[in-house]
Amino acid sequence: MSIRRYDSYRESGVEWIRTVPTHWEVKPLLAVAAECNRPNRGMIENNLLSLSYGRVVRKDINENDGLLPESFETYQIVEPNDIVWRLTDLQNDKRSLRTALVGETGIITSAYLATAPTGIDPRYLSYLLRAYDLQKVFYSMGGGLRQGMRFSDVKRLPILLPSEREQVAISDFLDRETAKIDALVEEQQRLIGLLEEKREIVNSHGVTKGLNPAALMKNAGAEWLGDVPAHWRVVALKRLIPRGVSISYGIVQPGEAQDEGVPFVQTSNMSDEDFAIANLQKTTPEIAAMYPRSCLAGGEVILGIRASIGACHVVPDLLKGCNLSRGVARIECDSSMLSEYLVLYLRSANVARYWGLARQGTTFNEVSIETVRNALVTVPPKDEQEQIVSVVTAQLRQFTSILNEAKRTIELLMERRAALVSAAVTGKIQVCGVFAPASPKLDRKRLRLIVGATIIEALAGKPNSGRVKSHKIVYLTQAHAGVHELEGAYLRQAAGPLDVNLLDEIEAEVQNAGHVSIEQPKGSGSQVTYKICGKRGHFRGELDAALGCRADILDKLIADLGDLDTRHVEAVATLYAVWNDALLDGEIPSDDIIVSGFLNEWHPEKRERFVAGELHTWLDWMRRHGLVPQGRGSRTTTGRLFA
Repeated sequence: MSIRRYDSYRESGVEWIRTVPTHWEVKPLLAVAAECNRPNRGMIENNLLSLSYGRVVRKDINENDGLLPESFETYQIVEPNDIVWRLTDLQNDKRSLRTALVGETGIITSAYLATAPTGIDPRYLSYLLRAYDLQKVFYSMGGGLRQGMRFSDVKRLPILLPSEREQVAISDFLDRETAKIDALVEEQQRLIGLLEEKREIVNSHGVTKGLNPAALMKNAGAEWLGDVPAHWRVVALKRLIPRGVSISYGIVQPGEAQDEGVPFVQTSNMSDEDFAIANLQKTTPEIAAMYPRSCLAGGEVILGIRASIGACHVVPDLLKGCNLSRGVARIECDSSMLSEYLVLYLRSANVARYWGLARQGTTFNEVSIETVRNALVTVPPKDEQEQIVSVVTAQLRQFTSILNEAKRTIELLMERRAALVSAAVTGKIQVCGVFAPASPKLDRKRLRLIVGATIIEALAGKPNSGRVKSHKIVYLTQAHAGVHELEGAYLRQAAGPLDVNLLDEIEAEVQNAGHVSIEQPKGSGSQVTYKICGKRGHFRGELDAALGCRADILDKLIADLGDLDTRHVEAVATLYAVWNDALLDGEIPSDDIIVSGFLNEWHPEKRERFVAGELHTWLDWMRRHGLVPQGRGSRTTTGRLFA
């Protein structure tokens, strides 16, 4: 599989994409997809679907969050190859993936937009929309207070449109390559799951069983705690608190966030030990003073009791003087308990089961201060606590290092996936073998035959179609479509870039193959015309196999130039050659320089037959049709003409 850049690009008109391959089109969404309108009245379908993490997945209709069966009559029916869009909550949710390809018939909420691709490969459109989604294009469309959009809001969305063959090739490529990446991500996720499980086992075993496997055990008095070493104490946490100190939580109502004031730690800050003072919200000194027991001194333990239940840390020095929110408890133990040991214990799976048994309410995930005070705690001798902390922390540090590496690997893989999708669907890479060399079994002579026959066959019967026009298209096939295996060496002749030997060989081969006869109705020196003798399309399969997607560029060249008269095709090919030669010389020529090169540096006859104004017109035509050189291939030469 060849993955390279296309031979030439043009401005796309799409801000974040900038340029696209010159032969790609850009059309509005409404030209390639239609809004679906398939209501589920009468419960035609009951296969409930949902958009989840950029995929359309099945959902159990019996676990319907209280919806009654008739409620699903308001849903819409979607079918395979439809594309579902979630264009709601645009300003509040900027992380979700909002489009996905449907893989089976089912029903989905009518709050989503469903579209049916009509003039485009559904997989390609799905990948393209994913690239738009990753660039957050939909959020910018839903600007201001706008929270949702409909089809009428996105119907003018510019859609990049390669040829049908390229769309399929891009989709096949991305299906294959993203599947490889997804498999690697899944492997890393399994590794993370195993590491987290192992880390939890190491932590829990250390604080409930100790480091001595031969130690005598006793029942701790709570099913969730199990057996512990017989010489350990097991007491309620409140029994370890010094006299005059209580386990307490912080500010109930912090008031408005302040730019200056007393920082306070919230449950959202508890998920990471890397506390950043600059990121903490602040409250007024007056409100902070109302909760003196939640003012942090450093060294005590803070515990999440709301939302982030069980997250806990030894308070670092940088949090000294800070306050706590309602969802964080402050724990200060006596000298029999190391803060570092208590943190390991409170993070253990055993205590997590206790929090789960004691959790209060359904609206908030919360445990009460009383639940924290009554939690049973294992208390090994102080020296054993120190050993456990040292050994377990070292092991956890190793696991954390591997976990972080695995998570970073997933991040890099997902970045790679997103970049690959974006590059493929916007033409930044070419995935369908465009620059792959011709088959080893296809020599230069055979390639010239099938390319020449294809061009002659397509032009046969068109007015003003003969030797000059066909040969200019052969030149552009090599220079613009990138079929460099033709190996033409073009001279600056009166009729434009010309390789007489290549032209003679093509005409001889197509005649020898019995595919074309060459005629000059008005005698020697008159215009040459071609007559098709063989079956049309005879060489098409061979051409596609040899050129891949370059065959699409050749088709576009023939379509764009076929109806022009010979003089205009000559002008276009010569302008292309002058422009491309300048780029090869390291120049970035203006239109005036290109036109001057055409009239003054190509061949004396050019000044007699063309004027600057019409050449500027044809340069504009070339840009509109994507016929813009990129400074590739070989230069044209003067040959012996100006020797």
